[in-house]
Amino acid sequence: MTGLVLGVDVGNSKTHVAVADNAGVVVGAAAGTGWMSGDLTVDTAVDHVLGLVERACGRRTGFDAAAIAMAGLDLPEQEREMADRFAAVAPTGRSSVVNDTFALLRAGSPTGEGIAVVAGAGINCVGVRGERVARFHSLGRLSGDWGGGYDVGAEALALACRAEDGRGDATALERLVPRHFGLDRPLQVSEAVLAGTIRQDQVLDLCPLVFTAATDGDAVARSLVERQAEEVVAFVTTSVRRLGWESGPVPVVLGGGLLQSRNPVLLDAICTSLDDRLEVTVSDEPPVVGSLLMALDLLGVRPAERSGLATGLRSRLG
Repeated sequence: MTGLVLGVDVGNSKTHVAVADNAGVVVGAAAGTGWMSGDLTVDTAVDHVLGLVERACGRRTGFDAAAIAMAGLDLPEQEREMADRFAAVAPTGRSSVVNDTFALLRAGSPTGEGIAVVAGAGINCVGVRGERVARFHSLGRLSGDWGGGYDVGAEALALACRAEDGRGDATALERLVPRHFGLDRPLQVSEAVLAGTIRQDQVLDLCPLVFTAATDGDAVARSLVERQAEEVVAFVTTSVRRLGWESGPVPVVLGGGLLQSRNPVLLDAICTSLDDRLEVTVSDEPPVVGSLLMALDLLGVRPAERSGLATGLRSRLG
């Protein structure tokens, strides 16, 4: 088998790899665990990815081009280090190793230009306009970030606890949060997290409860969702300013589990706060579509049927 390109997307919850021929026809794909599985580390990431690549197409190397997008590569030096790791064991004709926000943007923007915000376990943003790129550190509280699933879930627990002990306003979260874990009171959840019987990362599971309560009119939950919307808007408007995008339409692609939930409270708060020329879409494509398109970009190839590429990947990834 010759003339193949490779696209990889490594997220917090899962890893997707996709292989296509140089015309953009998908010939193989595979899925595996992501960073949050506990099994994947920086040291094991390359072998993990290449194992999935071999499962997808029967080879680990020899691709004409490869684009690897990974959550957690938040600084250029991290991208360079990971690129060196891949190059050492799987040399490829042309390759790119980037943060996963680039894959989201490429999947949702026909030109590859625009702004992408991903909100999954964490939150991040990238903006591309020609040769200009706007990036953010995305190191959590260390770099001023808030609005990922862990942040929203942890805040939901905090607000539920404050409602229970009287420091905060009454909210449906006081009932919904403990019930999710089979407990009676929010403070029991906090005690269980402290004791280790509930893992800290399980607070991610509280996000759908927040969205449901907000949609049902709970004022506390609604304020939490609106706070998340403000963070998304801040990323977008800051990127527009940093890129000097003073006129013309600006594609804005939203992705990640929280934004792809399409919660009406969240999306309405985002869209009503943005300038009309910002064309907001929620991406339905798996980000590995963007990785595969970036690999084809390295060869100067545009697939004739972009929609067919996405459809082919969905059918193979399940």
